[in-house]
Amino acid sequence: MVAIVTPSLKYGFDKRFHRRKLDIEYTYEQQKELRNRIALYKGLLLETGGAMRNRLWNFLEHEGHGWLRMRGSGAESGYYIRSFAYRILCLVAACRLIERQALFVDSVVAVKSDRRFLEAMKLNIAVWTRADLYAGLPYDGGRNNDHFFRDHLTDMADTLYQGEQLISFKEFSRRLAEDDHEYRTVFSFLDGATREEAGRFRFDRLVAVQLVLLATLNRFGYAYQKVPYSQFNAVVQECEHPVVLANLCALTREFGLEKEDGFKYVLSAVNAAASDR
Repeated sequence: MVAIVTPSLKYGFDKRFHRRKLDIEYTYEQQKELRNRIALYKGLLLETGGAMRNRLWNFLEHEGHGWLRMRGSGAESGYYIRSFAYRILCLVAACRLIERQALFVDSVVAVKSDRRFLEAMKLNIAVWTRADLYAGLPYDGGRNNDHFFRDHLTDMADTLYQGEQLISFKEFSRRLAEDDHEYRTVFSFLDGATREEAGRFRFDRLVAVQLVLLATLNRFGYAYQKVPYSQFNAVVQECEHPVVLANLCALTREFGLEKEDGFKYVLSAVNAAASDR
C-alpha cells in the first residue's frame, strides 16, 4: 500500500507546488512590469497635473476678469485660454499614456497602490466626461455643452503625442494657427466660463476637476505638491451647486478611492460643507 500510495501523493503535491510557484512568479513579474511602466510616465502626469492645478487656482481667483474669452478662432485668442486648453489636453494625454501601459500587463494582480493609481487616472478623465456629475440638475447629457464626450476629449488629447512625448505649447499654438478645428470642442467648453452663468454648470465641473487633482497629487505626488485640508475646503466653497459635490463623492467611491489619502479630504470637505448649509 505504501509503495503504491506514496508516489501518487508525491506527484499530486509536486504538481500543486509547481502550479503555485508559477502563479507566484507570474504575479510578481506582472506587478514588476506594471510598476516599471507606470514609472515611465508618472513624472509626466505629476508635472501636467501640477500645471493644471496651478492654472485652476489662478482661474478661481481671477474668473471675473473675463480672461477665458475667445477672439474669433483659437489661434487669435489670448494666451490665457490657449494655454488653458493646452494644459487640459496635456493632463488627459498623460493619463491616457498611463492607461495604455496598463493594457499590456495583467493589472488585476497589481499591488494595491498601483491599482489605485490607475483608478485615479481614470477618475481624472471621468471628471471631465461624466454627464452624471450633474445628476439632479436640469442638464441634457446628450449635448456636450458643459462636459466632454470621452471619445472627443481623448481624440484631441491623443494628437498631442509626439512619439512618447507631448508637444510643446509653441507647437500647439502653431497647429492652432494652421487649423484650430480639431480643438474647437475644448475652446468652446472654456469660452466665457464664469461663476455666475444662468443655466450653465461648467464652472462647477472645473471645481470638481480641481478637487480630483488636489487629491491625486496629495496621494501620489511629490512632497511639495501636497496641500493641507484647508485648501480642499476652500475649493469646495467655490462650488455653486452642492449636488455636483455629492455626485463627485459618488464618482470617487465608484472608482474605489474614497479611503485613499487626499481623496478622503474631498469627501470630508464636502460633508463639512453640507453640514454647514
